Amino acid sequence: IGQVHPLKQKEPGFVLIVDDAEMNRLLLKEVLHEKYRIIEAEDGEENADNTSFVICVGGMMAAVSLIEAPVPEEEAVANAANNYMWPGAVAAAKAHTAQILVAVLGNQAPVLERGKLLVKFIAACCKQETVLGVYTSGTVFQPQFYLDAAQMLTDGGLPVLNWIYFGLYQEGKTWNAYTYGMRMFGKEEMEVLQADAKPEELRNFLLDIVYYVLDGNVTLHAGETLGFSENQKLPITCSKSEVLEGSTLKIGFTANK
Repeated sequence: IGQVHPLKQKEPGFVLIVDDAEMNRLLLKEVLHEKYRIIEAEDGEENADNTSFVICVGGMMAAVSLIEAPVPEEEAVANAANNYMWPGAVAAAKAHTAQILVAVLGNQAPVLERGKLLVKFIAACCKQETVLGVYTSGTVFQPQFYLDAAQMLTDGGLPVLNWIYFGLYQEGKTWNAYTYGMRMFGKEEMEVLQADAKPEELRNFLLDIVYYVLDGNVTLHAGETLGFSENQKLPITCSKSEVLEGSTLKIGFTANK
């Protein structure tokens, strides 16, 4: 914790990192059915070599594909260094030799529903025996962390920690925080700069705002204020990001008393 590697914002490509070029298609289908009640519509076709799996769910198409090669240009390795929560992230990324690419298609479906379905499929892939880590949202997550965060779906909440990466880095005696993944939902990324706070307090502060924005489909604008109480008025500005490409919303920080 305390360091940051510049991130490039791009279209989300959710990749599950594995260490062997195998995918247990039967296990994937079992987990999807038992955990999430996703049942495949039988079409009489089976992929004998277990390299892909496609299913339509609620007007969306989920596709899982085995790619027998690591993520190009050591991209996963570079971004794994951003994960301050998992010291083994870089080693896991370096060890992978193949990847399972998970994608959800269907722009007519609500973006939150597409995001939920994506998490379900990636979480199901975490049950594969050869999984090393999950490369998504600008970093590499520990498989168990991803599974634990995905439990929010079963509990009726939003799996924000699966969708959004909360970066933290120190600057002098203050801390900075940023989001990565909000643009997937048509929202602006957010930053909190030079906050006099403990890193976990700052992360939870930003997590609460992200949940509020996504759960209520709220659009924040520069020049407005944000508050979770009658007297709280946190200023919102917009300027070039310190970490990401483009601009981000800067949220004023107030410590909880």
